[in-house]
Amino acid sequence: MQIGKLLTIGFFLTSSQALAGIVTFTSSAAFNAALGGSPTLVENFGTFSAGAIIAPGSTFNGITYASFDLGIHGTQGLISNQFNSFSGVSLGANQDNGAAQFFFDGNSFVINFAPTFAIGIFYNVNANSGTFGITTTDGTASTGSASYDTSTFVFAGLISTTPFSSATIFSDSGGNGTASFNIPEIVLSQTSTPEPASITVSALGMMGLIAGLLARRRAGKSL
Repeated sequence: MQIGKLLTIGFFLTSSQALAGIVTFTSSAAFNAALGGSPTLVENFGTFSAGAIIAPGSTFNGITYASFDLGIHGTQGLISNQFNSFSGVSLGANQDNGAAQFFFDGNSFVINFAPTFAIGIFYNVNANSGTFGITTTDGTASTGSASYDTSTFVFAGLISTTPFSSATIFSDSGGNGTASFNIPEIVLSQTSTPEPASITVSALGMMGLIAGLLARRRAGKSL
């Protein structure tokens, strides 16, 4: 293969990986370490009063709650003090006008925000109840519930090499109906972080191969 073609392929691979690269996390400690001190927006709902309704389209503290998919049970979020949280309250769902203040299994909601490179979500859940996750335009991160990250919370997070401005937060028990949840905290970082290690290693490997071939070609010409 010609060296010029290799250079083209190397550039394409490193560029496309940089466009699409994400690293996912189920540990909040690992997520925070990967952010490396980047400024974060932390929403723990501590500025809200219990019972406050979060209507679709509402914006608070830089986050717009675009929609709530609660099936036939409602279309609004609700701030609840009934469950474990960091601040004394957490984000739940206004199910049947407050009859239940949590997201049922399979419920989801969509949030919008300024272009962001990292998102982390804590979920207050029952043990072994299902899968909980985040979907963005750059990819998806999810976590099980076999063990807790903090208190009775599991954690899912992702860091991307390209910005995104929307996320869908969801749960799935696989049909068991057990994956209910509340959200005690949302973390966003709108500062670009270093490329994920796997992407960097791949790019360096490709460039190293090309450099070696170029060196061999130069050596051959000098004989």
